[in-house]
Amino acid sequence: MLKHSALHWDERIYLPLPFLKQLLLLAYSEQPEQTLEEILFIATERPLQLPAARSTALEIALDYLEGCLTIRQISGAFLRLNELLPPETQLSDPRWSSALTRLGEASREAMSSLQPLGIQARLNALGRMIDNLQKIRPNIAFQDQRLNRRVRQVIESWKEAAAREQSVLARMDQDLGHIDNPYKPGQVLEPYDPLFVGRKDLALQLLQALNKGSRRPTLLLQGERRMGKTSTLRQLSYLLGASYIPVIYNLQDPKIYARTATFLGTISKGIEKALQERGINIDPLAFEQLQTSSYVNDPMAYRFFEYWLRRVEDLLEEDDHTLLLAFDEFEKLDEHAHKGYLDLNMFLDWCRQIIQYRPRIALLFSGLHTFSDMGAQTGINWSNYFVNVQSLKVSFLSELEACQLILHPKPEYPGEDIFGEIVDRLIQQTNGHPFFVQALCSQLIDNLNIDKRDRLEAQDIERAVKQLVMSWDAHFDDLWKRCDDNEKACLLYICEQQEVVGQNNIEQATQREHENISRALRILVRRDLLIKNGTGYVIAAPILREWVQQNA
Repeated sequence: MLKHSALHWDERIYLPLPFLKQLLLLAYSEQPEQTLEEILFIATERPLQLPAARSTALEIALDYLEGCLTIRQISGAFLRLNELLPPETQLSDPRWSSALTRLGEASREAMSSLQPLGIQARLNALGRMIDNLQKIRPNIAFQDQRLNRRVRQVIESWKEAAAREQSVLARMDQDLGHIDNPYKPGQVLEPYDPLFVGRKDLALQLLQALNKGSRRPTLLLQGERRMGKTSTLRQLSYLLGASYIPVIYNLQDPKIYARTATFLGTISKGIEKALQERGINIDPLAFEQLQTSSYVNDPMAYRFFEYWLRRVEDLLEEDDHTLLLAFDEFEKLDEHAHKGYLDLNMFLDWCRQIIQYRPRIALLFSGLHTFSDMGAQTGINWSNYFVNVQSLKVSFLSELEACQLILHPKPEYPGEDIFGEIVDRLIQQTNGHPFFVQALCSQLIDNLNIDKRDRLEAQDIERAVKQLVMSWDAHFDDLWKRCDDNEKACLLYICEQQEVVGQNNIEQATQREHENISRALRILVRRDLLIKNGTGYVIAAPILREWVQQNA
């Protein structure tokens, strides 16, 4: 219907099309996904029709928000808002940002309240959700009072849902014991958090690499999800000492890809803040001038940014500091370049120039993949830009480190009294996987409180493992879905075995080619889903076997 409308005529239309909003809403009721694509097309290609597209997208978003009546429904609202009003487009009017941002934050807290993090942590998340809702000013959220009344109704219904959930959790809490549950499975750990243990080997490797000065390699922090990469980045300020100033960029944030000027401005803001925290004053990058430069072309924006960066390097030289720019979730660069939101070749050229000519600035990338894995979507050869790379694997904790995490998650915690003689069984179940250790410990403490006991026994572990694989099903499901058919076949067969399995046995059992199985095993070992033990392979952790056997 819309493909044959005036929106797609070759002639330029100088006036707003009549009844466009009504047409879009009607189309959405019949073909929602195709209509959203059409609305995005209008926002990017038909600026004179932008007001109608914005109004339609907002109506659709409010319809959706009004339908979110339970905490579980509300928890997915921020994801849907990003789909309906993508931050990198012009669909969201800047005047709406305050109300929509607060609603998005409230939704994120609702999601946090559903995680198996302990009752008090869930109550705290609901409290933060209500705080975000109370900060919204519905009378002035939009220019249209009709829309403001709808937002007010959304706020009230969400607050009521949060209050109901608080009441349920409070009643549960009254029926529980009161052993403190300090574990934080799945959360990023802030600096100096006692739950962050080990990683001294990584810190030593980082220091050795950084100390090479102009000969230093580009650093790649690589590891599977929930292994602790981002938590490790957060600790760099004290792991590396005073000579190094780390700046961490979350590349999952879609806002930074709006324009080249926004991307470079985000980098400059991070540098400016990090320097100020060390007592080094630098004049902020003039963002308006950076924007003006980007209107000429993107190379001009990089040129303007480079002038500012030279002043930064002069200050670093004076105080003998090195700046470490750490790009977390670096795969998002490739993804957004594929969508056309980032000139990746230009950014990688800039990185290569930093490596070659900026000895006071080091680069670190963190993610699931290696550089050689990248480029499938964009066709860009990342390895060509980063020839001298040192990969640092974030993997399992040692037995001693896992024991420390179990028994001493916080100062003076009575871990020995609670866990007693089952610590070895815990480590065996998790193999020192930091997320599995915290998730299993958290579940065990919750169970103790429910049972009103104060000490764990061996049989408690089996019950907690079954609860864990159900509670964190999304995590295991993500691990599984990122495997190809050959990798899944290997996992299924090895999970059925109770001992080390040789590659020949795997090939015979799965009836697959030698080359395919060899590649699959290499990837599974690199992802820490399998462990190579001599000439054979075993599942990395019994908890993973439990999920595969139940769900695969």
